[in-house]
Amino acid sequence: MSKKILLGVTGSIAAYKALDLTRLLRQDGHDVQMVATKNALRFLPRLTAEVFTGHPLYSDMFDPACSVRHIDLARECDALLVAPASADFLSKMALGLADDLLSTLCLAATCPVLVAPAMEENMYLHPAIREHRKTLTARGVYEIAPETGPLASGKEGLGRLASMEAIRKALDICLTRNGRWSGIRVLVSAGPTHEPIDPVRFIGNRSSGKMGYALATACASRGAHVTLVSGPTALSPPAGVDIRQVTSAQELENSINQAFPDHDICFMAAAVSDYRLTLPHPEKRKKDGNSWTLTLEENPDILAGLSRLKAPDQFLVGFAAESKLDHKKLLDKLRKKGADMLLANNISQPGIGFSSDENEITMLLPDGSSLCMGKHPKAVLANKILDEVEKVWRFPPRSRQ
Repeated sequence: MSKKILLGVTGSIAAYKALDLTRLLRQDGHDVQMVATKNALRFLPRLTAEVFTGHPLYSDMFDPACSVRHIDLARECDALLVAPASADFLSKMALGLADDLLSTLCLAATCPVLVAPAMEENMYLHPAIREHRKTLTARGVYEIAPETGPLASGKEGLGRLASMEAIRKALDICLTRNGRWSGIRVLVSAGPTHEPIDPVRFIGNRSSGKMGYALATACASRGAHVTLVSGPTALSPPAGVDIRQVTSAQELENSINQAFPDHDICFMAAAVSDYRLTLPHPEKRKKDGNSWTLTLEENPDILAGLSRLKAPDQFLVGFAAESKLDHKKLLDKLRKKGADMLLANNISQPGIGFSSDENEITMLLPDGSSLCMGKHPKAVLANKILDEVEKVWRFPPRSRQ
């Protein structure tokens, strides 16, 4: 599968590795065009790069040879890969700056965009860079996470450019995923439900909806048609997604059950309240100096209900927020509910869970296998989840009409 790859190289000491990456990508049959920043050329020999790519190396946006080509470069490529991506360049991308050729191309590109950061550990973990990385992943930019190993400072730490094999694999995923997900109809539930006590008060939970929204964004970026059924959140609707707002568990159940038959895959990421009031008060209950007892009844198990409606070629993914991850109990839960995959997280761990931007998820399958995906921003985890779905789900030959 020959594709046109635009390889951006920035001012990192790992810039020399772009030559090895170019050689491997050309071995895979790809046509590689290299664009380097001014600082990258301090580490990258121009003539060698041109020999490796078979093309001129572009750097200066005002070079007569490139001045009329810079928009064409972005329009014609199948993927834009920035490897290595320095801290400075990640910040430029997140802020939408365009003061050189490569940053301009990043704004003009409509193809998949990937970044492979390379920098010192303290820089990679700095709050400013963390925020910029989150901004980019939320926009659909695919981050190829750096590795832990020897750094330019001589220390060991996180920030070493990902291996060539990891970069090749990520690029391959981005080049093929739009084809696999194109036309696939995805249903995602997200956020909490609010169960009314009276017209003012409600029973709810601390779900922010961030994981479900990240999944909806990731599916849409892979070419899927996405329907997002969302409980009350403070999040902005993802671009290109059909969003339906609900409040209570019963409203969520009705909306999901109505939409499910027309979709190929469903992610039940919503944190559905387990209980609701048997008889909500029609008017606001005022303080009268007495105690107040609420009578609760269970809400329906929406995930289990969907499994009974599921066609053989549909794929159903459940979520479990637990205070403790017990593999046997989680596996029993997965099989009892009839889902095809269960994604569990431990909400008792600090720094992850409902309100956090990060999460740590363990995936379980009905055959008993499991995979800990590690702690990542939820936007990164969303793509990791979709990568695992691609491994175990046999995509339908065509989407539902």
